[in-house]
Amino acid sequence: MKTFDRQDRLLAIGLSALAGYVDAVGFLATGGFFVSFMSGNSTRLGVGIGEWSVNVVIAAMLIGSFLIGVIAGSLVGRAAGHRHRAVVLVLLAALLAGAAVLDHR
Repeated sequence: MKTFDRQDRLLAIGLSALAGYVDAVGFLATGGFFVSFMSGNSTRLGVGIGEWSVNVVIAAMLIGSFLIGVIAGSLVGRAAGHRHRAVVLVLLAALLAGAAVLDHR
């Protein structure tokens, strides 16, 4: 079994809390869709297909955006080399701050 040091555990806890917060705010802002809980959006996509609902488009766009973010984060992490964790976290913080500024307007 892999063990994690204190710093890794704190990072995991912090990122989990941040993901939960962002997902809750996104859920409220998008009328019941998720920004980090993709299995929920997959369910909404399936229900939307079954009901011929416009929710199909919203769920598909959110899932596609999530996949693009995962790919972009992986590419940035690889390009950053041994400092990948810090680079990805700084980029994530900048993107979240930018989104907050744009949403506040």
